[in-house]
Amino acid sequence: MDNDASFGAGLFQGKVPWDVIYDTLWVSHKEFWLVAGTGPGPDIVTAIPEGDTIACNGEAVGIPTLTEGLVNVALSVWGGPPPDGQGPLLGTGRINAVDRELALVNVEGREPGAVLILEEAGEHQVRVWRAAPRADDQAELFDVRIWPCPTSD
Repeated sequence: MDNDASFGAGLFQGKVPWDVIYDTLWVSHKEFWLVAGTGPGPDIVTAIPEGDTIACNGEAVGIPTLTEGLVNVALSVWGGPPPDGQGPLLGTGRINAVDRELALVNVEGREPGAVLILEEAGEHQVRVWRAAPRADDQAELFDVRIWPCPTSD
């Protein structure tokens, strides 16, 4: 991403996530994925979104884009439910991060995306927003927020 600070400015509305990474992906099929693990490989599990809603299957989250080309993504992890993001909510789902790692990947899997290391392994909730671009010529922006699923004791 050209300028992480400019994308992150105001994104979290004064709240602070446990960790956040920024990435730019090349999208040629109007979707990209958040997957459990470190990303592309022969055993990658995918989730194909339909329309303008995310798709989840426990091991991957498919995120639809409006365009092909570059997309900017902020992937953040929170200790509990995060504040709402800006822009349209594309959906909520769950992903099981068995090895504490979540990766962003494009459909082709040619570009290794950013990998977020979670504080704890296990099932996490995911919520995705499409944020409004800050300039007319800027790529689509996605705000992906992760937090641990509540445990029932």
